Amino acid sequence: MKALTGKSNVEVLLNTELKEIKGEKLVNKAVLYDKKTREVKELPVEGIFVQVGENPNSQIAKEAGVEVDEEGYIKIDIRQRTNIPGVYAAGDVTNHPFKQVGTAVGQGITAALEAYGYIRRPYYYTQ
Repeated sequence: MKALTGKSNVEVLLNTELKEIKGEKLVNKAVLYDKKTREVKELPVEGIFVQVGENPNSQIAKEAGVEVDEEGYIKIDIRQRTNIPGVYAAGDVTNHPFKQVGTAVGQGITAALEAYGYIRRPYYYTQ
């Protein structure tokens, strides 16, 4: 398995598929499959970050009339509002440029506060 190593202690494994995560109470091994060599290898680890998918799961929103961009991400403004009044979106399904847990949490908080404000005073949230 070919790995790219940067200046930090991070390895990027190319053409590699995660097959299994092992450990008792904590993660301690990853079972990896190299798609080019067909080699299976156990790698000792202290943690795993998994990226799942690249396409936004926005079909239900699109079918409801929520605007999405050309890549399928839900269009939002800075207050997490969509084109439909009272409908908010947050996280990786939005067109926000950063797909990180921290930004998704912040977006969720903003969306929740905005939705609450919309319910309490809908006339105030028209723009």
